[in-house]
Amino acid sequence: MIIIESIKLALSSIWTNKGRSSLTMLGIIIGITSVVTLMAIGEGVKREVQKTVNDIGTNMIFVFGGNIQIKQESGDPSANQKGGLGVSGGGFGNPASLISGDILKYQDVVEIRKIEGVEATAPMALVQGALKKNDYISASTIMGSESDISQIATGFKLKEGRFFEQDDNEKNVIVIGDSARAQLFGNNSDVIGEKVTIGSNDFEIIGLLNKSTSGSIFGDTFDSIAIIPYSTAKKLNDGKDKILRIMLKVKDSYNIKDVAKKINDNMLTRHPKEDFTVMTQDDALSMYDTILNLLTTFIAAIAAISLVVGGVGIMNIMLVSVTERTREIGLRKAVGATEWAILFQFLIEAVMLALIAGLISLGLVQIIAEIIKNKVHITPVVTTYSLILSVSVCVLVGIIFGLAPAIRASRKNPIEALRYE
Repeated sequence: MIIIESIKLALSSIWTNKGRSSLTMLGIIIGITSVVTLMAIGEGVKREVQKTVNDIGTNMIFVFGGNIQIKQESGDPSANQKGGLGVSGGGFGNPASLISGDILKYQDVVEIRKIEGVEATAPMALVQGALKKNDYISASTIMGSESDISQIATGFKLKEGRFFEQDDNEKNVIVIGDSARAQLFGNNSDVIGEKVTIGSNDFEIIGLLNKSTSGSIFGDTFDSIAIIPYSTAKKLNDGKDKILRIMLKVKDSYNIKDVAKKINDNMLTRHPKEDFTVMTQDDALSMYDTILNLLTTFIAAIAAISLVVGGVGIMNIMLVSVTERTREIGLRKAVGATEWAILFQFLIEAVMLALIAGLISLGLVQIIAEIIKNKVHITPVVTTYSLILSVSVCVLVGIIFGLAPAIRASRKNPIEALRYE
């Protein structure tokens, strides 16, 4: 009953001075709204990445040119010296290596295919040039790959036509995404057999990929891809391999981490450890999570400065309130109120100020989340953790910054307080 009565008195005092209270809560509202919104956006992007990676295919391993600092999850202390597996968030090696097409070679593809447990392997080579149809140009990324890509990237489903096969090696055939179709042919969806050009070379469209069902952040990237046979891509690249990535699928009966370790060891026979990274889908998701967590934490820490400003505001208004209510404090002490009761009353008022600000913030977060969802096509996700954290922070701010004014109020001499004018 004492707690309920204290809350009622606190709410009454806040409402009586609602203008001043609103200004005091502004810092906390800004801080909590910023932090929770950033956490919601970060969580939304994480789920988007996870859906995108999972939609590409299953049991996949990627070999990248360039070294991403990773560690062995099994606890092998020598893993980093061996190239390692599993993302550690330690950072990157030479950033230029990560986009270089001169590190991975086709011989790597040949050797990886021989490893036990590997079901399918395909290189992904970047092809220079633009995809054109008459005067129309597509912003598609043109990649060279092999027929195994259809077994590995099972998320790339055909709407019409077919993927290229072994018999299509060195032929000028192409599979395009839905965005490429729209950019080159407008509303015409019957594009199988049509010709497009890369540089001065004509290519026949033999396949059209289904419009991506991945999230809106990454879906258009997949829709904008165009794939030609690797052997043809090599000719367009003046006989150079230009392999950015090697993608492979592991057989269901094999442990993906064990196969990744074998691939890593195999690659070390031809490359120094700084030249490549072997990464599973779980590793890729962990890497994205690490990066997003760092960004979210960094920006949230900056936004949290508003909480300190809000806390100082609460301390100021509570000190003013203590001064204004000096006679009330003296009267309450005169009729038997203890120091603890006075301290508790003012502390509850400070906590209620912060808590109301927090609740207003959560309402604003929902509004901002809807705006972001409709305007930017990202779906922020407000988790239970962020809700509990925001409420806890509000209570903590109220206690920390309300404690000094509450102690000051509780220690007032009742006789002097009654004489105060």
